Amino acid sequence: MEPSAQIHSARSLRLMLVLLGALVLFALLHSAGGSEPAAASKTGKGTRGLPQPNIVMILTDDQPAGTVTPEAMPNLHQLIIDPGSSFSDYIVTTPLCCPSRASVLSGAYGHNNGVLRNDYANLIGKKNVLPVWLQRAGYNTAHLGKWLNEYEDYADKPQDVAPGWDLWFTQLESRRYYDYKASKNGKKLYYGERDKDHVTDVTSKFARRWTQKLAAKDDPFYMQLDYYAPHGAAGRPPNICPAAPVPSPQDEGAFSSTPILQPPNFNEADVSDKPPFIQALPSLTPEEIDKVERRYRCTIESMLGVDRGIAQVYNKIEKAGELDQTIFIFASDNGYYFGEHRIPKGKLYPYEENLRMPLSILIPEAYRKGAPVQSEIDDPAANIDLAPTMLDLAGADPCRGTRRCRTMDGRSLVPILDGTGGVPNNRAFLVELQDCQYRGVRFDHQIYFEYGASAGKNPDTDRCEPSAIEHYDIDADPYQLENLFPSPRRTPEAKFARQAQKRMSKLSHCAGIEGRDPEPASGEYCE
Repeated sequence: MEPSAQIHSARSLRLMLVLLGALVLFALLHSAGGSEPAAASKTGKGTRGLPQPNIVMILTDDQPAGTVTPEAMPNLHQLIIDPGSSFSDYIVTTPLCCPSRASVLSGAYGHNNGVLRNDYANLIGKKNVLPVWLQRAGYNTAHLGKWLNEYEDYADKPQDVAPGWDLWFTQLESRRYYDYKASKNGKKLYYGERDKDHVTDVTSKFARRWTQKLAAKDDPFYMQLDYYAPHGAAGRPPNICPAAPVPSPQDEGAFSSTPILQPPNFNEADVSDKPPFIQALPSLTPEEIDKVERRYRCTIESMLGVDRGIAQVYNKIEKAGELDQTIFIFASDNGYYFGEHRIPKGKLYPYEENLRMPLSILIPEAYRKGAPVQSEIDDPAANIDLAPTMLDLAGADPCRGTRRCRTMDGRSLVPILDGTGGVPNNRAFLVELQDCQYRGVRFDHQIYFEYGASAGKNPDTDRCEPSAIEHYDIDADPYQLENLFPSPRRTPEAKFARQAQKRMSKLSHCAGIEGRDPEPASGEYCE
Protein backbone atom coordinates (compact mmCIF):
# COMPACT_ATOMS: atom_id res chain seq x y z
CA MET A 1 0.00 0.00 0.00
CA GLU A 2 1.26 3.48 -0.88
CA PRO A 3 2.21 5.72 2.13
CA SER A 4 -0.52 8.22 1.21
CA ALA A 5 -3.14 5.46 1.25
CA GLN A 6 -1.89 4.23 4.62
CA ILE A 7 -2.24 7.74 6.09
CA HIS A 8 -5.73 8.10 4.65
CA SER A 9 -6.73 4.69 6.08
CA ALA A 10 -5.39 5.61 9.55
CA ARG A 11 -7.26 8.92 9.55
CA SER A 12 -10.46 7.17 8.55
CA LEU A 13 -10.03 4.69 11.38
CA ARG A 14 -9.45 7.46 13.95
CA LEU A 15 -12.51 9.33 12.69
CA MET A 16 -14.64 6.23 13.01
CA LEU A 17 -13.40 5.66 16.57
CA VAL A 18 -14.16 9.28 17.54
CA LEU A 19 -17.68 9.04 16.11
CA LEU A 20 -18.25 5.71 17.83
CA GLY A 21 -17.08 7.17 21.17
CA ALA A 22 -19.38 10.16 20.77
CA LEU A 23 -22.35 7.87 20.08
CA VAL A 24 -21.56 5.77 23.15
CA LEU A 25 -21.24 8.87 25.33
CA PHE A 26 -24.52 10.25 23.98
CA ALA A 27 -26.28 6.96 24.74
CA LEU A 28 -24.87 6.81 28.26
CA LEU A 29 -25.93 10.36 29.05
CA HIS A 30 -29.47 9.79 27.85
CA SER A 31 -29.82 6.38 29.42
CA ALA A 32 -29.24 8.02 32.83
CA GLY A 33 -32.69 9.55 32.42
CA GLY A 34 -34.36 10.94 35.54
CA SER A 35 -34.71 14.61 36.41
CA GLU A 36 -31.07 15.56 36.76
CA PRO A 37 -30.21 18.86 35.09
CA ALA A 38 -27.58 18.91 32.36
CA ALA A 39 -24.42 18.87 34.45
CA ALA A 40 -22.23 20.15 31.63
CA SER A 41 -24.12 23.44 31.31
CA LYS A 42 -22.87 24.92 34.59
CA THR A 43 -19.62 24.67 36.47
CA GLY A 44 -19.38 24.06 40.18
CA LYS A 45 -21.33 21.76 42.45
CA GLY A 46 -24.14 22.76 44.74
CA THR A 47 -26.22 20.76 47.17
CA ARG A 48 -25.93 16.95 46.84
CA GLY A 49 -23.37 17.19 44.03
CA LEU A 50 -25.81 18.74 41.56
CA PRO A 51 -24.72 21.65 39.37
CA GLN A 52 -25.10 24.95 41.18
CA PRO A 53 -28.51 26.37 40.27
CA ASN A 54 -29.21 29.83 38.95
CA ILE A 55 -31.23 31.79 41.51
CA VAL A 56 -33.60 34.64 40.66
CA MET A 57 -35.08 36.47 43.62
CA ILE A 58 -37.87 38.96 42.90
CA LEU A 59 -38.65 41.36 45.72
CA THR A 60 -41.42 43.95 45.54
CA ASP A 61 -41.69 47.04 47.76
CA ASP A 62 -44.59 47.58 50.18
CA GLN A 63 -46.76 44.90 48.57
CA PRO A 64 -49.24 43.28 50.97
CA ALA A 65 -50.20 39.69 50.32
CA GLY A 66 -53.76 40.69 49.40
CA THR A 67 -52.58 42.39 46.21
CA VAL A 68 -50.79 39.31 44.83
CA THR A 69 -53.87 38.32 42.84
CA PRO A 70 -54.19 36.34 39.59
CA GLU A 71 -55.82 39.41 38.03
CA ALA A 72 -52.97 41.79 38.89
CA MET A 73 -50.14 39.25 38.45
CA PRO A 74 -51.28 36.50 36.06
CA ASN A 75 -47.76 35.59 34.88
CA LEU A 76 -46.46 35.28 38.43
CA HIS A 77 -49.27 32.88 39.25
CA GLN A 78 -48.94 30.82 36.07
CA LEU A 79 -45.14 30.59 36.01
CA ILE A 80 -44.10 30.56 39.69
CA ILE A 81 -46.93 30.38 42.22
CA ASP A 82 -49.10 27.66 40.64
CA PRO A 83 -46.26 25.22 39.82
CA GLY A 84 -44.26 26.19 42.92
CA SER A 85 -44.58 26.22 46.70
CA SER A 86 -46.12 29.09 48.66
CA PHE A 87 -45.53 29.64 52.38
CA SER A 88 -48.76 30.63 54.12
CA ASP A 89 -47.05 31.54 57.41
CA TYR A 90 -44.11 33.63 56.19
CA ILE A 91 -43.35 36.90 58.00
CA VAL A 92 -40.79 39.69 57.92
CA THR A 93 -39.10 40.28 61.25
CA THR A 94 -38.84 44.06 60.94
CA PRO A 95 -41.62 45.28 58.61
CA LEU A 96 -39.81 48.26 57.13
CA CYS A 97 -37.94 48.51 53.82
CA CYS A 98 -34.25 48.72 54.75
CA PRO A 99 -34.32 46.46 57.84
CA SER A 100 -36.32 43.79 56.00
CA ARG A 101 -33.90 43.80 53.08
CA ALA A 102 -30.89 43.76 55.41
CA SER A 103 -32.25 40.58 57.01
CA VAL A 104 -32.62 39.02 53.56
CA LEU A 105 -29.00 39.87 52.73
CA SER A 106 -27.54 38.76 56.06
CA GLY A 107 -29.85 35.98 57.23
CA ALA A 108 -29.83 37.75 60.59
CA TYR A 109 -32.18 39.66 62.85
CA GLY A 110 -31.83 43.42 63.01
CA HIS A 111 -30.37 43.29 66.51
CA ASN A 112 -27.47 41.28 65.02
CA ASN A 113 -26.99 42.94 61.62
CA GLY A 114 -27.47 46.43 63.07
CA VAL A 115 -30.34 47.60 60.86
CA LEU A 116 -33.55 48.37 62.73
CA ARG A 117 -34.48 51.51 60.82
CA ASN A 118 -34.09 52.85 57.28
CA ASP A 119 -30.34 53.44 57.26
CA TYR A 120 -27.82 51.34 55.32
CA ALA A 121 -24.96 52.86 57.34
CA ASN A 122 -26.01 50.76 60.34
CA LEU A 123 -25.42 47.47 58.49
CA ILE A 124 -22.66 45.54 60.24
CA GLY A 125 -20.37 43.67 57.85
CA LYS A 126 -21.28 45.37 54.58
CA LYS A 127 -18.87 43.09 52.73
CA ASN A 128 -20.20 40.01 54.47
CA VAL A 129 -23.55 39.57 52.75
CA LEU A 130 -25.35 37.14 50.43
CA PRO A 131 -24.05 38.33 47.02
CA VAL A 132 -20.47 38.28 48.32
CA TRP A 133 -20.91 34.73 49.62
CA LEU A 134 -22.35 33.61 46.30
CA GLN A 135 -19.53 35.29 44.37
CA ARG A 136 -17.01 33.31 46.42
CA ALA A 137 -18.92 30.16 45.51
CA GLY A 138 -18.52 30.85 41.78
CA TYR A 139 -21.65 32.85 40.99
CA ASN A 140 -22.03 35.82 38.69
CA THR A 141 -24.28 38.33 40.45
CA ALA A 142 -26.64 41.05 39.25
CA HIS A 143 -28.74 43.57 41.15
CA LEU A 144 -31.55 45.55 39.55
CA GLY A 145 -33.96 48.09 41.00
CA LYS A 146 -34.08 49.43 44.54
CA TRP A 147 -31.24 49.06 47.01
CA LEU A 148 -31.16 49.71 50.75
CA ASN A 149 -32.28 53.14 51.97
CA GLU A 150 -29.61 55.83 52.38
CA TYR A 151 -26.91 53.74 50.72
CA GLU A 152 -25.98 56.75 48.59
CA ASP A 153 -25.29 58.84 51.71
CA TYR A 154 -22.84 56.20 52.93
CA ALA A 155 -21.03 55.40 49.66
CA ASP A 156 -18.06 57.49 48.49
CA LYS A 157 -20.09 58.31 45.39
CA PRO A 158 -23.85 57.80 45.10
CA GLN A 159 -23.40 55.69 41.97
CA ASP A 160 -20.83 53.32 43.53
CA VAL A 161 -21.57 49.60 43.23
CA ALA A 162 -22.34 47.90 46.55
CA PRO A 163 -20.18 44.93 47.63
CA GLY A 164 -20.88 41.62 45.93
CA TRP A 165 -22.39 42.70 42.62
CA ASP A 166 -20.89 42.06 39.17
CA LEU A 167 -23.75 43.85 37.41
CA TRP A 168 -25.53 46.80 38.99
CA PHE A 169 -28.52 48.77 37.75
CA THR A 170 -29.87 50.56 40.79
CA GLN A 171 -32.19 53.51 41.18
CA LEU A 172 -30.73 56.37 43.19
CA GLU A 173 -32.53 58.45 45.77
CA SER A 174 -34.85 60.31 45.77
CA ARG A 175 -36.76 57.53 44.08
CA ARG A 176 -39.62 58.21 41.71
CA TYR A 177 -41.36 56.49 38.82
CA TYR A 178 -40.26 59.27 36.42
CA ASP A 179 -37.53 61.92 36.43
CA TYR A 180 -34.96 59.96 38.44
CA LYS A 181 -31.30 58.96 38.45
CA ALA A 182 -29.82 55.47 38.38
CA SER A 183 -26.42 53.82 38.51
CA LYS A 184 -25.40 51.39 35.79
CA ASN A 185 -22.23 49.64 36.97
CA GLY A 186 -21.03 52.84 38.63
CA LYS A 187 -22.04 55.24 35.87
CA LYS A 188 -24.82 57.72 36.64
CA LEU A 189 -27.75 57.74 34.23
CA TYR A 190 -30.68 60.14 34.00
CA TYR A 191 -34.27 59.33 33.07
CA GLY A 192 -37.00 61.83 32.28
CA GLU A 193 -40.76 61.85 31.91
CA ARG A 194 -41.22 59.93 28.66
CA ASP A 195 -43.38 56.83 28.67
CA LYS A 196 -40.32 54.62 28.20
CA ASP A 197 -38.65 56.14 31.30
CA HIS A 198 -41.07 54.50 33.74
CA VAL A 199 -38.81 52.87 36.33
CA THR A 200 -40.57 49.48 36.29
CA ASP A 201 -40.18 49.16 32.52
CA VAL A 202 -36.55 50.35 32.58
CA THR A 203 -35.72 47.86 35.34
CA SER A 204 -37.33 45.06 33.34
CA LYS A 205 -35.41 46.08 30.21
CA PHE A 206 -32.07 45.66 31.98
CA ALA A 207 -33.28 42.44 33.60
CA ARG A 208 -34.07 40.95 30.18
CA ARG A 209 -30.69 41.88 28.75
CA TRP A 210 -28.68 40.72 31.71
CA THR A 211 -30.62 37.48 32.08
CA GLN A 212 -29.72 36.58 28.50
CA LYS A 213 -26.10 37.55 29.13
CA LEU A 214 -25.79 35.61 32.38
CA ALA A 215 -27.59 32.50 31.14
CA ALA A 216 -25.10 32.21 28.28
CA LYS A 217 -22.17 31.83 30.71
CA ASP A 218 -20.87 28.55 32.10
CA ASP A 219 -20.99 29.83 35.68
CA PRO A 220 -24.28 29.98 37.59
CA PHE A 221 -25.85 33.35 38.31
CA TYR A 222 -27.74 35.06 41.10
CA MET A 223 -30.11 37.87 40.10
CA GLN A 224 -31.85 40.02 42.69
CA LEU A 225 -34.67 41.89 41.00
CA ASP A 226 -35.85 44.55 43.46
CA TYR A 227 -38.81 46.31 41.89
CA TYR A 228 -39.68 49.73 43.29
CA ALA A 229 -43.39 49.12 42.74
CA PRO A 230 -45.78 49.33 44.48
CA HIS A 231 -44.06 51.89 46.72
CA GLY A 232 -45.77 55.27 46.67
CA ALA A 233 -44.08 58.24 45.01
CA ALA A 234 -44.74 61.30 42.91
CA GLY A 235 -45.75 60.68 39.32
CA ARG A 236 -45.82 63.01 36.33
CA PRO A 237 -48.63 65.39 35.44
CA PRO A 238 -51.44 64.74 34.94
CA ASN A 239 -51.10 62.16 37.69
CA ILE A 240 -54.07 59.89 38.29
CA CYS A 241 -52.23 58.30 41.23
CA PRO A 242 -51.00 61.19 43.41
CA ALA A 243 -48.58 60.12 46.19
CA ALA A 244 -49.35 56.50 45.28
CA PRO A 245 -47.83 53.73 43.17
CA VAL A 246 -47.69 54.87 39.55
CA PRO A 247 -48.58 52.22 36.95
CA SER A 248 -46.83 51.94 33.61
CA PRO A 249 -48.54 54.09 30.94
CA GLN A 250 -50.19 51.11 29.25
CA ASP A 251 -51.69 49.98 32.57
CA GLU A 252 -53.26 53.24 33.72
CA GLY A 253 -56.94 52.70 34.48
CA ALA A 254 -56.78 48.92 34.03
CA PHE A 255 -58.59 48.41 37.34
CA SER A 256 -60.55 51.67 37.43
CA SER A 257 -63.78 49.89 38.39
CA THR A 258 -62.29 47.33 40.79
CA PRO A 259 -63.62 47.80 44.34
CA ILE A 260 -61.26 47.71 47.27
CA LEU A 261 -61.31 44.63 49.47
CA GLN A 262 -63.03 45.37 52.76
CA PRO A 263 -62.16 42.66 55.29
CA PRO A 264 -63.81 42.69 58.73
CA ASN A 265 -61.06 44.93 60.15
CA PHE A 266 -61.51 47.57 57.41
CA ASN A 267 -62.41 50.85 59.13
CA GLU A 268 -62.73 48.79 62.31
CA ALA A 269 -65.85 49.75 64.24
CA ASP A 270 -64.55 49.11 67.77
CA VAL A 271 -60.92 49.87 68.54
CA SER A 272 -61.32 50.22 72.30
CA ASP A 273 -59.05 47.18 72.82
CA LYS A 274 -56.25 48.67 70.71
CA PRO A 275 -53.29 50.83 71.86
CA PRO A 276 -54.00 54.53 72.49
CA PHE A 277 -52.58 55.65 69.12
CA ILE A 278 -55.02 53.37 67.30
CA GLN A 279 -57.89 54.40 69.57
CA ALA A 280 -57.16 58.00 68.62
CA LEU A 281 -57.77 57.28 64.92
CA PRO A 282 -61.22 58.45 63.81
CA SER A 283 -63.41 56.30 61.59
CA LEU A 284 -62.63 56.79 57.92
CA THR A 285 -64.96 59.20 56.17
CA PRO A 286 -66.46 58.40 52.75
CA GLU A 287 -63.96 60.82 51.21
CA GLU A 288 -61.05 59.08 52.92
CA ILE A 289 -62.34 55.68 51.81
CA ASP A 290 -62.40 56.98 48.23
CA LYS A 291 -58.72 57.95 48.56
CA VAL A 292 -57.84 54.55 50.00
CA GLU A 293 -59.70 52.85 47.16
CA ARG A 294 -57.90 54.95 44.54
CA ARG A 295 -54.56 54.06 46.05
CA TYR A 296 -55.52 50.38 46.06
CA ARG A 297 -56.38 50.53 42.35
CA CYS A 298 -53.11 52.29 41.57
CA THR A 299 -51.28 49.59 43.53
CA ILE A 300 -52.70 46.64 41.62
CA GLU A 301 -52.31 48.52 38.31
CA SER A 302 -48.64 49.09 39.08
CA MET A 303 -48.16 45.34 39.55
CA LEU A 304 -49.09 44.61 35.93
CA GLY A 305 -45.75 46.04 34.77
CA VAL A 306 -43.86 44.04 37.39
CA ASP A 307 -45.71 40.94 36.26
CA ARG A 308 -44.64 41.48 32.64
CA GLY A 309 -41.04 41.85 33.75
CA ILE A 310 -41.18 38.58 35.65
CA ALA A 311 -42.47 36.80 32.55
CA GLN A 312 -39.75 38.35 30.39
CA VAL A 313 -36.97 37.11 32.69
CA TYR A 314 -38.58 33.67 32.89
CA ASN A 315 -38.87 33.48 29.10
CA LYS A 316 -35.19 34.41 28.61
CA ILE A 317 -34.16 31.62 30.95
CA GLU A 318 -36.49 29.19 29.19
CA LYS A 319 -35.08 30.17 25.80
CA ALA A 320 -31.56 29.53 27.13
CA GLY A 321 -32.66 26.03 28.15
CA GLU A 322 -31.95 26.61 31.84
CA LEU A 323 -35.34 26.33 33.53
CA ASP A 324 -34.40 22.97 35.06
CA GLN A 325 -31.42 24.66 36.70
CA THR A 326 -33.06 27.87 37.87
CA ILE A 327 -34.79 28.59 41.17
CA PHE A 328 -37.27 31.48 41.39
CA ILE A 329 -38.17 33.19 44.66
CA PHE A 330 -40.90 35.83 44.95
CA ALA A 331 -41.55 37.90 48.08
CA SER A 332 -42.28 41.40 49.37
CA ASP A 333 -40.19 43.37 51.86
CA ASN A 334 -43.19 44.48 53.95
CA GLY A 335 -46.86 45.28 53.57
CA TYR A 336 -49.10 48.33 53.53
CA TYR A 337 -52.41 49.39 55.05
CA PHE A 338 -55.56 50.11 53.11
CA GLY A 339 -57.92 51.13 55.91
CA GLU A 340 -57.47 48.10 58.17
CA HIS A 341 -57.83 49.05 61.86
CA ARG A 342 -58.73 52.56 60.62
CA ILE A 343 -55.17 53.04 59.33
CA PRO A 344 -55.68 54.88 56.02
CA LYS A 345 -52.13 54.34 54.70
CA GLY A 346 -48.59 53.52 55.71
CA LYS A 347 -46.83 50.60 57.37
CA LEU A 348 -44.73 50.13 60.55
CA TYR A 349 -47.52 48.73 62.75
CA PRO A 350 -46.97 45.01 63.42
CA TYR A 351 -50.38 43.75 62.33
CA GLU A 352 -50.71 40.89 59.85
CA GLU A 353 -51.19 43.25 56.87
CA ASN A 354 -47.62 44.44 57.37
CA LEU A 355 -46.02 41.29 58.79
CA ARG A 356 -47.30 38.25 56.92
CA MET A 357 -46.00 38.53 53.38
CA PRO A 358 -46.16 36.50 50.18
CA LEU A 359 -43.39 33.96 49.63
CA SER A 360 -43.39 31.57 46.69
CA ILE A 361 -40.48 29.37 45.61
CA LEU A 362 -40.24 27.45 42.34
CA ILE A 363 -37.56 24.78 42.65
CA PRO A 364 -36.80 22.26 39.88
CA GLU A 365 -37.39 18.59 40.55
CA ALA A 366 -33.73 17.61 40.82
CA TYR A 367 -33.08 20.16 43.59
CA ARG A 368 -35.95 18.82 45.67
CA LYS A 369 -34.74 15.21 45.26
CA GLY A 370 -37.66 14.36 43.02
CA ALA A 371 -40.12 15.04 45.86
CA PRO A 372 -43.57 16.22 44.74
CA VAL A 373 -44.29 19.94 44.90
CA GLN A 374 -46.06 21.08 48.05
CA SER A 375 -48.35 23.80 46.75
CA GLU A 376 -49.00 25.35 50.15
CA ILE A 377 -46.65 25.05 53.10
CA ASP A 378 -47.76 26.13 56.58
CA ASP A 379 -44.39 25.71 58.33
CA PRO A 380 -43.33 28.96 60.03
CA ALA A 381 -40.78 30.88 57.95
CA ALA A 382 -39.31 34.38 57.89
CA ASN A 383 -37.10 36.63 55.78
CA ILE A 384 -34.05 35.61 57.85
CA ASP A 385 -34.48 32.15 56.26
CA LEU A 386 -33.97 33.27 52.65
CA ALA A 387 -30.17 33.63 52.73
CA PRO A 388 -29.62 30.23 54.44
CA THR A 389 -31.96 28.63 51.89
CA MET A 390 -30.12 30.07 48.89
CA LEU A 391 -26.71 29.20 50.32
CA ASP A 392 -27.88 25.64 50.94
CA LEU A 393 -29.01 25.29 47.32
CA ALA A 394 -25.79 26.84 46.02
CA GLY A 395 -23.49 24.74 48.19
CA ALA A 396 -22.13 27.96 49.70
CA ASP A 397 -21.73 29.37 53.20
CA PRO A 398 -20.95 32.72 54.86
CA CYS A 399 -17.54 31.57 56.10
CA ARG A 400 -15.82 30.17 53.02
CA GLY A 401 -12.69 32.05 52.03
CA THR A 402 -12.75 34.52 54.94
CA ARG A 403 -11.88 34.65 58.60
CA ARG A 404 -14.77 37.03 59.26
CA CYS A 405 -17.78 34.80 59.48
CA ARG A 406 -21.32 36.08 59.92
CA THR A 407 -23.60 33.92 62.02
CA MET A 408 -27.03 33.63 60.44
CA ASP A 409 -30.14 33.45 62.61
CA GLY A 410 -32.40 31.82 60.00
CA ARG A 411 -32.74 28.25 58.81
CA SER A 412 -32.64 26.70 55.36
CA LEU A 413 -36.09 25.93 53.97
CA VAL A 414 -34.69 23.28 51.60
CA PRO A 415 -35.54 20.34 53.90
CA ILE A 416 -39.17 21.47 53.78
CA LEU A 417 -39.13 21.82 50.01
CA ASP A 418 -37.51 18.45 49.33
CA GLY A 419 -39.39 16.57 52.03
CA THR A 420 -36.30 15.53 53.98
CA GLY A 421 -37.11 17.50 57.11
CA GLY A 422 -38.66 20.69 58.39
CA VAL A 423 -38.45 23.32 61.10
CA PRO A 424 -39.75 23.18 64.66
CA ASN A 425 -43.54 23.52 64.49
CA ASN A 426 -43.52 25.73 67.56
CA ARG A 427 -40.69 27.87 66.19
CA ALA A 428 -40.87 31.47 67.39
CA PHE A 429 -39.80 34.62 65.54
CA LEU A 430 -38.88 37.93 67.05
CA VAL A 431 -40.51 41.05 65.60
CA GLU A 432 -38.60 44.22 66.42
CA LEU A 433 -38.27 47.89 65.53
CA GLN A 434 -35.66 50.34 66.80
CA ASP A 435 -35.93 52.92 69.58
CA CYS A 436 -38.38 50.92 71.69
CA GLN A 437 -41.17 51.40 69.17
CA TYR A 438 -42.21 47.77 69.60
CA ARG A 439 -40.97 44.27 70.14
CA GLY A 440 -42.96 41.09 69.83
CA VAL A 441 -42.90 37.36 69.30
CA ARG A 442 -44.89 35.23 66.90
CA PHE A 443 -45.34 31.47 67.31
CA ASP A 444 -48.04 28.81 67.41
CA HIS A 445 -50.16 30.99 65.09
CA GLN A 446 -50.35 33.67 67.77
CA ILE A 447 -48.63 37.00 68.17
CA TYR A 448 -47.77 38.99 71.27
CA PHE A 449 -46.11 42.39 71.10
CA GLU A 450 -45.28 45.28 73.38
CA TYR A 451 -45.06 48.94 72.38
CA GLY A 452 -42.33 50.94 74.06
CA ALA A 453 -42.78 54.23 75.84
CA SER A 454 -42.32 57.26 73.62
CA ALA A 455 -39.40 58.38 75.81
CA GLY A 456 -37.42 55.29 74.81
CA LYS A 457 -35.51 53.08 77.25
CA ASN A 458 -35.87 53.55 80.99
CA PRO A 459 -32.53 55.14 82.01
CA ASP A 460 -32.56 53.27 85.33
CA THR A 461 -33.09 49.79 83.90
CA ASP A 462 -31.86 50.31 80.30
CA ARG A 463 -34.99 48.46 79.19
CA CYS A 464 -37.91 49.30 76.95
CA GLU A 465 -40.84 49.62 79.30
CA PRO A 466 -44.12 48.64 77.59
CA SER A 467 -46.74 51.33 77.20
CA ALA A 468 -49.27 49.04 75.48
CA ILE A 469 -49.56 45.31 74.79
CA GLU A 470 -51.47 43.30 72.18
CA HIS A 471 -52.04 39.56 71.87
CA TYR A 472 -53.97 37.84 69.07
CA ASP A 473 -54.80 34.26 68.17
CA ILE A 474 -54.32 34.41 64.39
CA ASP A 475 -56.15 31.15 63.70
CA ALA A 476 -59.24 32.12 65.68
CA ASP A 477 -59.06 35.82 64.90
CA PRO A 478 -57.21 36.33 61.57
CA TYR A 479 -58.25 39.99 61.33
CA GLN A 480 -57.01 40.80 64.85
CA LEU A 481 -60.30 42.24 66.07
CA GLU A 482 -60.05 41.05 69.68
CA ASN A 483 -57.01 41.87 71.78
CA LEU A 484 -56.61 39.05 74.30
CA PHE A 485 -54.40 41.04 76.67
CA PRO A 486 -54.89 41.19 79.57
CA SER A 487 -56.51 37.82 80.14
CA PRO A 488 -57.79 36.39 83.40
CA ARG A 489 -55.26 34.41 85.41
CA ARG A 490 -54.97 30.67 84.83
CA THR A 491 -56.49 30.91 81.34
CA PRO A 492 -54.72 29.54 78.24
CA GLU A 493 -54.40 33.12 76.98
CA ALA A 494 -52.64 34.26 80.17
CA LYS A 495 -50.33 31.23 79.99
CA PHE A 496 -49.41 32.07 76.39
CA ALA A 497 -48.64 35.68 77.36
CA ARG A 498 -46.22 34.50 80.05
CA GLN A 499 -44.52 32.12 77.60
CA ALA A 500 -44.34 34.86 74.99
CA GLN A 501 -42.64 37.26 77.39
CA LYS A 502 -39.97 34.67 78.21
CA ARG A 503 -39.33 33.69 74.60
CA MET A 504 -39.29 37.31 73.49
CA SER A 505 -36.68 38.12 76.13
CA LYS A 506 -34.47 35.24 74.94
CA LEU A 507 -34.91 35.96 71.22
CA SER A 508 -34.01 39.63 71.78
CA HIS A 509 -30.43 38.48 72.43
CA CYS A 510 -30.32 35.34 70.31
CA ALA A 511 -27.85 34.49 67.56
CA GLY A 512 -27.38 31.44 65.37
CA ILE A 513 -28.97 28.00 65.46
CA GLU A 514 -28.13 25.33 68.05
CA GLY A 515 -26.23 22.40 66.52
CA ARG A 516 -25.13 24.49 63.54
CA ASP A 517 -23.38 27.53 65.02
CA PRO A 518 -21.03 28.25 67.94
CA GLU A 519 -22.75 29.19 71.18
CA PRO A 520 -23.41 32.95 71.17
CA ALA A 521 -22.05 35.26 73.83
CA SER A 522 -25.56 35.72 75.20
CA GLY A 523 -26.00 31.97 75.53
CA GLU A 524 -29.30 32.23 73.67
CA TYR A 525 -29.75 30.58 70.29
CA CYS A 526 -32.44 31.65 67.84
CA GLU A 527 -35.17 29.24 66.88
